[in-house]
Amino acid sequence: MISRIYIYGGDRMNLKLYAAALAVIAALCICFVCFAGENDAAADLLRSYGYDVSDKPIEQAEIRIPKPLDMVYQGYNEIQKRAGFDLEPYEGKKGMRYTYAVRNYPGGIDGVRANVVVIDGEIVGGDICTVRIDGFMHELKRMAK
Repeated sequence: MISRIYIYGGDRMNLKLYAAALAVIAALCICFVCFAGENDAAADLLRSYGYDVSDKPIEQAEIRIPKPLDMVYQGYNEIQKRAGFDLEPYEGKKGMRYTYAVRNYPGGIDGVRANVVVIDGEIVGGDICTVRIDGFMHELKRMAK
């Protein structure tokens, strides 16, 4: 009968390091699964509106909605309200912004991006914009067919 299991080196310090490494790997896996689900929901929403986007965002960034909304976010929230969203209930909260390249924007305009804001696993806003100097930004809305 084996009474002890020995890890390489056999000392408690190595065991603690292995346990810490496993905890970090587990935490990263959980984050990956959570954010992967948000990516899927964001891409699915954009596709349901008629936008051709890839499965994975070209950029993702952690954001914080200011409390109270500053001038920039007040203007951005007006765009959100036109789409049926409202950022005011999320003031002070952290979230993620997922950015996708839109491949089929009407008129063949290049450099169009779709941003989707997710807080606590819920899509709370977004926009369609260009990265061009003479660009635009508007609410998430269904594309005209």
